[in-house]
Amino acid sequence: MRSIYSFTLSVCVVALGSIGVTHAANFPAKTIKIVVPFTPGGAVDSVARILAEELTKQEDTNVIVENKPGAGGAIGVSNVTKAKADGYTLLLGSIGPITINPSLYDDLPYSVSDELAPIALLANTPLLIASQPNGDIKNIDDLIRALEEEPESKTYGSAGVGNITHLATEYFLDSVNVKAVHVPYQGSAPAIADFLGGRLDFIFDVVPTATPYVKDGQYQPLAVTTSKRSDAIPDVPTLEELGHGPFDVSSWFGIFAPSATPDEILEKLNEMTNTALKSEEVQNKLKSMGYNAVGGSQDSFKEFVESETSRWAKVVNDVGAQQD
Repeated sequence: MRSIYSFTLSVCVVALGSIGVTHAANFPAKTIKIVVPFTPGGAVDSVARILAEELTKQEDTNVIVENKPGAGGAIGVSNVTKAKADGYTLLLGSIGPITINPSLYDDLPYSVSDELAPIALLANTPLLIASQPNGDIKNIDDLIRALEEEPESKTYGSAGVGNITHLATEYFLDSVNVKAVHVPYQGSAPAIADFLGGRLDFIFDVVPTATPYVKDGQYQPLAVTTSKRSDAIPDVPTLEELGHGPFDVSSWFGIFAPSATPDEILEKLNEMTNTALKSEEVQNKLKSMGYNAVGGSQDSFKEFVESETSRWAKVVNDVGAQQD
């Protein structure tokens, strides 16, 4: 009886494994949907559409983008965690909903670690540190010196409490042991407007948004926050080059699936994504927007997400940015 049971169990295991391989071999066999947890037209949406277009060409299968905005990305993320785990519903996740919001909010309707499977890191971009073009702060050391001398009178704006423009600034201030007055806004547009109007002393802004203002002379660029310079503004040094490192902070985008998705399909999706990111057309489109194509393995992306989550949890806690 034991022999018969063991034989039967072995056959079942092999059969189930074969089914998974077969599904992966036939994947994709229908339309793939990439859920964007924000409104059309923004950075996350743009990256998703670039990927969808390339995957459609690559696999001869329709890949569409569906926007499900709301609650800081929580509605779209939750939609994917509840979707059928067959590889046909994916998430275009970004730094906020994936690695900041879990420590920023107590009542998120999803768990990144339990309900999402990281597939690949798609792209990233530095933040630019900028001061007023007609002011006395001409370089990063000028900024640090000014903050040491007058921390209570120097202000910076952000797109809101807990936004990457807020947390990256605080992360930098802590790294050089200075303080400044945070002025949060409802989004990046009003923060930038007040900076351009001379009502803020400095600002951290993502490179795609900041580049036109640098080229027009409306931002005095001081440094970028990644360990490598940005191709969009190659003359701007990194913080590490200026002696303030190691420092490597970026805004980024990645692709995820529901956590129960079979490993064979996740591997196939990773392969498809990396092939798409190697396309010269994709790289040029991302570069023109100020982003760098990344790619890589599932494991490396998972480690990256875990590292980012730990880093921003500490910053959120240190600055008391938790939200109800």
